[in-house]
Amino acid sequence: MGSNKRSLEEFIEELVDWDEATRGEAAKALGETEDEEAIDPLLKSLMEDDSEDVRASAARALGKFYGNKRIPKELGLIIEEEISPIVRIAIANSIGNLENISAAKLMIPILERDESIWVREAIIDAFGKIGSKEFTSLILRHLKEDPSEEVRVQAAAALQNCSDESILDDILVIFQNEDSDEVKSHITGIIAKLGDIKSVELLTTALENDDFKLTQAAAAEALHNIAQKLGYKDDNEMLDSL
Repeated sequence: MGSNKRSLEEFIEELVDWDEATRGEAAKALGETEDEEAIDPLLKSLMEDDSEDVRASAARALGKFYGNKRIPKELGLIIEEEISPIVRIAIANSIGNLENISAAKLMIPILERDESIWVREAIIDAFGKIGSKEFTSLILRHLKEDPSEEVRVQAAAALQNCSDESILDDILVIFQNEDSDEVKSHITGIIAKLGDIKSVELLTTALENDDFKLTQAAAAEALHNIAQKLGYKDDNEMLDSL
């Protein structure tokens, strides 16, 4: 026990007094200890270190303290002041890992104004990990309107954690209007999970569009999954019933 304590103290010292690479490794090591004595030094590093890489390491480390209720709020407040996209991404990832709704809500203004594709993507990913219906309408809007294909893909992935059947009509409209094959194929995953017979005609039409190869494959799998979910023997039996 004494040996572990000394190691913790050494890591804390390295977090402050050593070169950038050592500070980053010390932050990572402190997170792996999950010792609550590491929390204040890590928060201090996250707020004050000159290196964005070290701050990002501290943010990721804090995301490992799953049982501590103080950390998510601290992260939510810090991300509002942080200007580095790299650090914001790390904080968003940690808030998602900690699955804290209150802290996640603090990221909504950042999602709405941040020009960084990767920050928006990380925040939406965090919302998806949390899986709360409180974020569904916001994610839907980004799936529909975000100019970045990467963000729309992430929004579709996040919505697969939502089992709220009330989004189906919105999803079907977005699917029809989406012009990215990759995004469209991810939206198909949402449709498959919701498993409603009203989706079948749209998916069948998607099978015929050779310009969207990824969506074709996803639609075929979705039809199979929906048929199973609704108790049909196979896809053909389901299609014959329409």
